[in-house]
Amino acid sequence: MSMLKQKLEIEVEEAELAAQKTLSSFPKIARWFLILGVLAILPVYFTAKKISYNIWAKRYAQGQLTAKPSFTNPLPPKASAVSLTTMGSGVYGAAVELANQNLELSASNIGYTFNFYNSQKQLLYTYSGHAFLLPDEKKYVVLPRFTATEAIAYTDFQIDPNIAWQKRLSIPEVKILTGIPNAYHELSPRAFVLEGDFTNQSPYALKQVRLNFVLLNRLGKIIGVSQRTEFTVAPFERRSYKQLWPNLFAEGLAEIKVAAETNVLDPENLSTLKADNSASDLSRPK
Repeated sequence: MSMLKQKLEIEVEEAELAAQKTLSSFPKIARWFLILGVLAILPVYFTAKKISYNIWAKRYAQGQLTAKPSFTNPLPPKASAVSLTTMGSGVYGAAVELANQNLELSASNIGYTFNFYNSQKQLLYTYSGHAFLLPDEKKYVVLPRFTATEAIAYTDFQIDPNIAWQKRLSIPEVKILTGIPNAYHELSPRAFVLEGDFTNQSPYALKQVRLNFVLLNRLGKIIGVSQRTEFTVAPFERRSYKQLWPNLFAEGLAEIKVAAETNVLDPENLSTLKADNSASDLSRPK
């Protein structure tokens, strides 16, 4: 190792001597021109390197991908006035028609609050819940049943302004078909009854399906509301229901609206059934 080091040092010294010998063979003026030329090249080299770096950095910055918001200034949901219904004895129901004014945005967890006051504007009852809205969707938000110790004179519906809007590339399509219900009155006990069915016309198993019922008179005024939730609805399943309004006589009933909804924005609400192929299944039997 030491011999190799000595050999390299000797070669470097020989190269320096050869360079000195070559340089000394030049005339004195030529030697000075050569030295000054080498010294002049150094700042030119570093200057050119700096300019080239700035040019290419600017070009790369122009072509660089930057994150930009997919939407700006989303519109808030639009809510109708609160429709209040009563079944007597201080028992009430309420409904609001909620509309998403955004054509491409959805929200999975919109907070809202119903407030009900007496004639002195004292709060009698309040209820808070959450709703989801698909792009350009319009639907009823229903408070099916609550009690108040005094007559309700004023109502209020508030929406939490802190909404996490999303512009999704795709939203699962789930169509739930509701049949025309059969309506009648029961006398003992007294109640208004709806019997009908709904069908999950999708390949998804649904964790829950919510049915909203709205009864309207000839003037289009809401005279009754109700709600029910069905759980574990299989793909393409048809399911029947029987919904009752105790102590309600639906006088002047002209229209019945039954709306079925399921939250397709919640990945835990949708699932697909795995194909059962026992011939290729090597797992332990359950």
